[in-house]
Amino acid sequence: MITWRAIIIGAICSFLIGAGEPFTVLHIWASPLCADYSTGGAVFLFFILVFLINTLLKKISVRFSLKPPELITVYIMMIVACAIPSWGFTMNLIGLLGGIFYYATPVNRWEEFVHPYLPKHLFPQNKEAIWAVYEGLPKGAKIPWGAWIAPLTNWFLFIIAFYFLSICLMVILRKQWVEKERLTYPLTELPAAMVNEERPLYRNKLMWIGFLIPFILYGLKGLNKFFPSVPAPIFYFSFPIFNRAFSITLRIFFEVIGLAYFMSLSVLFSVWFFALVFIIETGFLNRIGFSIGPTQPFSDPAPQIVALQSLGALIVLSISCIWFARKHLKEVFLRAIGKKTSENDDREEILSYKTSFWGFVIAFLFVVWWINKTGLSLLPAIFFTIMTLLIFLGLTRIISQAGLAYYRAPVIPAVPTLDLFGSQRLGPPGLTALGMTFSWATDIRTLVMTSTANGLKLATLFKINCRRLFFGIMVAIIISLISSAWMTLLLGYKYGGINFSSWHFTGLANFAMKWATNFIRYPVEFGKAQFGFLTLGSFLMFLLILARNHFLWWPLSPVGLAIGLSFPVYQTWFSVFIAWLIKAIVMKYGGIKVYNTTKPFFLGLILGAFVTAGIWAIIGFFTKMDGLIFTLT
Repeated sequence: MITWRAIIIGAICSFLIGAGEPFTVLHIWASPLCADYSTGGAVFLFFILVFLINTLLKKISVRFSLKPPELITVYIMMIVACAIPSWGFTMNLIGLLGGIFYYATPVNRWEEFVHPYLPKHLFPQNKEAIWAVYEGLPKGAKIPWGAWIAPLTNWFLFIIAFYFLSICLMVILRKQWVEKERLTYPLTELPAAMVNEERPLYRNKLMWIGFLIPFILYGLKGLNKFFPSVPAPIFYFSFPIFNRAFSITLRIFFEVIGLAYFMSLSVLFSVWFFALVFIIETGFLNRIGFSIGPTQPFSDPAPQIVALQSLGALIVLSISCIWFARKHLKEVFLRAIGKKTSENDDREEILSYKTSFWGFVIAFLFVVWWINKTGLSLLPAIFFTIMTLLIFLGLTRIISQAGLAYYRAPVIPAVPTLDLFGSQRLGPPGLTALGMTFSWATDIRTLVMTSTANGLKLATLFKINCRRLFFGIMVAIIISLISSAWMTLLLGYKYGGINFSSWHFTGLANFAMKWATNFIRYPVEFGKAQFGFLTLGSFLMFLLILARNHFLWWPLSPVGLAIGLSFPVYQTWFSVFIAWLIKAIVMKYGGIKVYNTTKPFFLGLILGAFVTAGIWAIIGFFTKMDGLIFTLT
């Protein structure tokens, strides 16, 4: 049962996450702990809550302590809150809204190409307020909050609708993924183990051994910043291939190794195998100089050919998810229209199937309408929304199966929209509208949809699938939105956004508008070559799915092809390889018994990595030392 005190504590933690992530990334310049699917900020706060605060409460009185379902409720709210403050939405949004005006120059001609098509209700109209958030306010001046209230409210209404759509979709698919297909959900292993009262994780010596490895090694790296004589461990190696046309990166992330250990062996093998294949393919293409165009936004280091193959595979993965769930989806639809009322299948959901289905439909229509009003004509707006949902659904499926700590989409939704319709048909208003989507649908390193999927898996494990959990999730979303916007603007006005070592204030607006204006100035038609390679990836994915479903001996999981070679994959594939090698040896020579025995060690790696990153962020705040970064940036 979900108690109100759990929701109140979850709301407080959501505020800490919403305000703390911008403060950590912008002001302290420490590890971003809420930028990725691994939700390191939630892990850090959960460590404090479970191992410190709740342990103390138990010693005072058992009845004061939080029970496992209450703790899991708090954790679900935190992981949802983590998906919003930085790369998820808010810091992207504020950096983009102000940067479109602040970085406009006679050279880039944004005032001519972009500004006439910006909806006034979505942007602050006070020039002084915009300049001050980048350059800082004069001493004694008051923060012009009023300039931001209207545009942020309009954006928040849109994003809350999209988040609600995402939640509805995950509620509809929960039973299929959790109970019928039994996906592994590696990201749920740690919180579930942390609240296990029968076998307390904090009493397991193997866990603390795993914990100490990143704690000590990352600690030496942190001490090196203060005392250069302290040797800093090297976690990064790189060597060139194809006559220096490309490089293979070998990088060690303990949190990646820990999470990857909980993947199935076939998925583990496929992730690093296809990453290596794409690295070799990229190097070969660079060496022979074959290209169909420049690297697309956020697809780097993969060229278009590689990225579009992965996009085709990702789309087929999403469609296959819908296809394999067709019987379940039919039942959901029948319940939604009142044709099937005898069964109580949706009593275990946080929303009824009827509410989820019609909520999804209404939210989808609202999202299409809202995007259309930003300047994208109706047909492209529908296509963009569908493409976004397919990409997001594919990402959520991948994280539910693979539990990657760091990942992002191989291609953003704006790219296939441009390739299909061409820039002339979209026109300057449509291209400007696509540029505006860079705030929420581009550098997709974390999603509310994915956090919700993991949250619903935990809710199923701890039997807290009730309507009150939906309320808690929405509270976490709203609090995270407001607190992150407040802290981002506060820091901007106090210190000046251009002084932050952050992509959000210094790079995002330039990147988005340069992409849009480039196609306004130099129009392109339907991307024949682009859709050719997308089709190739789709066909290969179709063959992989057939092979996987018809041959028990087939070693490759289709997930690997869909993952592609985005920057996080390029940086972390070697850590996944290490996890695969260890797990393969353990399973071959020790079996499931040894695997279960070693699990706490790898949970310790995850916990140690994120807790250490959080501790050094606090140290950085008090010592004024920046650059204490241990996670992927």
